[in-house]
Amino acid sequence: MTSIAYQAYVRYAKTQCSVIKEEQMVQEAFKPSMDRPTGGDTPLREFIGVLESYKLESHISSRGNSKYETVDFNFKELEVLEAVEPYPFPIAVIRVGYKDPKASRSGTKWDVLAGSLRKLSPTKPDPDLLVGKKQQWKMIEVSLRGIMRDEAGQEVVDANGKQVWGEVPTLCWAIVSVDGLGSVEQKDKDFNTFLVDLADGKTEPQFYSAALTNSEVTARPNIVEAITDRKLLATLIEMGKLERDAEGILHKVG
Repeated sequence: MTSIAYQAYVRYAKTQCSVIKEEQMVQEAFKPSMDRPTGGDTPLREFIGVLESYKLESHISSRGNSKYETVDFNFKELEVLEAVEPYPFPIAVIRVGYKDPKASRSGTKWDVLAGSLRKLSPTKPDPDLLVGKKQQWKMIEVSLRGIMRDEAGQEVVDANGKQVWGEVPTLCWAIVSVDGLGSVEQKDKDFNTFLVDLADGKTEPQFYSAALTNSEVTARPNIVEAITDRKLLATLIEMGKLERDAEGILHKVG
């Protein structure tokens, strides 16, 4: 074999090896696993149980490039009220993402959960109040800021290839009721009555001034936001709880 022929043969062999390697890489690029799922969220959507304990856990993201924390709530004596699949176990661990409120903005899953406890105990929203008590939790849909996705579940990007963010319907855990603390629904009704009584006989500016200096109001960030957005009175009037006379004075109905 001449030198030129040998060199041509070597180049051909290298090319064939490269093609084979590329084919192997393509074949091995994706292989669906048949293992049982171990990730994702709990199938529970609503339950009654006794909170045995809670603890802070640290995690590393699936890509390994970031860390995050969760609060894991350990329940026993579970009574399942709703689940997306059969759940025959008497215990459950409910995991909620956590970031120190001083270092995060509102509109998080933790804020939704904490907000329900603030309604039950506005002056002392301490999670230790939940330990050892029978309580009801439920997943509710809340609009939270997040990455927009299309119908196929793919991230929506703009013309520059950047992720598009917006208000996304998100399932979040909220406390429905706790033995000894009552129910959020009743607390909401009682609080609406409190707001109506506070507004009765006042003008709109007088009501806002009184509300924003009241500890029961300021303990509820969603109410403060509704006030600053000037939506609270409109909502109470639409509910038929308040009416405004020709001079702008607010009066409770009934």
